[in-house]
Amino acid sequence: MTYITGFHAMEELVRSGKAKGATLLVAAAGPRIKKIIELAERSGLRPKAVSARELDAAAPDNRGAAIALAEAPRAAELDLDSWLERGVPETALVVVLDHIEDPHNLGAILRSSDVFAADLVVVPERRAAKETDTVARSSAGAAAYVPTASVPNLARAVERLKEAGFWTYAADMGGQSLPDAELSGRVAVVLGAEGSGVSRLLKERCDGSLSIPQYGHVDSLNVSVAAGVILYEVRKRLGPPRAR
Repeated sequence: MTYITGFHAMEELVRSGKAKGATLLVAAAGPRIKKIIELAERSGLRPKAVSARELDAAAPDNRGAAIALAEAPRAAELDLDSWLERGVPETALVVVLDHIEDPHNLGAILRSSDVFAADLVVVPERRAAKETDTVARSSAGAAAYVPTASVPNLARAVERLKEAGFWTYAADMGGQSLPDAELSGRVAVVLGAEGSGVSRLLKERCDGSLSIPQYGHVDSLNVSVAAGVILYEVRKRLGPPRAR
């Protein structure tokens, strides 16, 4: 059983229509929870009153309510080759995640991917964080919206994107300064794991690399923060997305 406890995550899960068959457990009735109850009732999801003790035992980090699901919500799971063969618009944004194993980072990256309208997120089948309640909470509900494709080989996936007309860029501290980069058309951004960054093999497959100008005392940004900065800049260059 998976429990979604964040206010944003619960609201977006109900709005997405992916809470069917779930149970909204309610132990308190503050303003935010009342809003969630109203959304749930309009979508046919009936709340169930429980004691605070029961809810704490099931979902210790709750704030008075939780949605109980048999499994964590997921967006559309796509096949990369099929997605490319359907026809990609001339302007598109894809995010490739190189073994992001921390679910908080994955959730935050999915949130930025949704905010900046990424068309697809590509993840490896192994050595990557899975769709868990932590991912759902960290993404503030975006995990239910962002299309993803799991692939057995990231290097091959990058090659397929290049064959489809994507310019591929690895996020790397030694790369070209982000404001100076030429970003247009179809763009794929590769983000590496915290600490290790994008693997050498994958970096070599990319057309180039991008770095974020930094002026402080620490030597790097958290990967999810870096993702937000880079995706904002790419989306700004590409312009508003097509209707989603």
